[in-house]
Amino acid sequence: MTKLPVKLNSMQDAKYLVQIAESCPYDVELICGRYIVDAKSMLGVFSLPQFDNVELVLHSNEIENVKIQLSKFNLLK
Repeated sequence: MTKLPVKLNSMQDAKYLVQIAESCPYDVELICGRYIVDAKSMLGVFSLPQFDNVELVLHSNEIENVKIQLSKFNLLK
């Protein structure tokens, strides 16, 4: 399991994050305070109370491809 801090400045950023998460064959979650949502769910991501201090949890250790994609959209903190 790997945790990455991410920044979501807009709804478009949230959409990109969901698309990246959907490409992962393993579970991906977003944690914001006490809320934990499925990062592959657009509705779940949009239900977060705020987009700052969000942590992406990847249930895998092979995350280089995800880090590259997140960097491409400037989503890593």
